[in-house]
Amino acid sequence: MDSRTTDQLLQYPESGDHIVQTWDDESALADTVSRYLDAGLRSGEAALVVARPAHFEMFKRRLPQARIAGRSGQLCYLDAEDTMARFMHKGMPDWKRFHIAVGGLIAELRLQYPAVRVYGEMVDVLWQRGEREAAIRLEEYWNDLARLQTFSLFCAYQLDDRDSLTYGGSFECVCRLHTHLIPAGYAGSAA
Repeated sequence: MDSRTTDQLLQYPESGDHIVQTWDDESALADTVSRYLDAGLRSGEAALVVARPAHFEMFKRRLPQARIAGRSGQLCYLDAEDTMARFMHKGMPDWKRFHIAVGGLIAELRLQYPAVRVYGEMVDVLWQRGEREAAIRLEEYWNDLARLQTFSLFCAYQLDDRDSLTYGGSFECVCRLHTHLIPAGYAGSAA
């Protein structure tokens, strides 16, 4: 059993950690994700962010070293929609295309940095569009990729109180595909 606190998990994730946070407040999400990314950048690790452009801008504003890390290649950004367009096929993720598009970049980063932290919200984009099966398949592909490469992964899902499926069986399946759950409303300790 993992005895790390959430703050320790964000500071010192292990390779293979697949963290998920549910969120209902963008500012709280940005604080948590920024803590995860900042700890890695300060430790000399690479950070790959695959997110919506507005979210990446929120994260960058909370990362003191974002400009320098971005110029050096230590902090990489991919637009979630554009990245999915590279590996989706007939409404579902394609393993080979995903492995090339995302796994290839992680492998390149691992050649230059001692560890890689990934934040991704492609699964949330699919989930919010009602493409639940595709989101679950993509989570499974992330786990498959983690068996082949060394990195930690932080995902996030926006909660919608009006969506009864959010709390149903399909979201329970999503939770089982992760090693750690950070619930909505997590405040954590000050960085």
